[in-house]
Amino acid sequence: MEIIQTFTRGLISVMKVLGAPLMYRYPYRTSAEGLHADWMNIGKDIESVMSKLQEHADYGQRDE
Repeated sequence: MEIIQTFTRGLISVMKVLGAPLMYRYPYRTSAEGLHADWMNIGKDIESVMSKLQEHADYGQRDE
């Protein structure tokens, strides 16, 4: 019985998300603007990881 209740709650939450106005789910005016912001965030993440890897590499060279 619990499975049916969980399934029903999940179904209702999906309907709520799909029924929400587009403005609240996606704060950008166009999909191109949103895609640009996503790629900018990905670039920042990659830059952060690269700098951390470089710090670890530099730290390893100092120990030798």
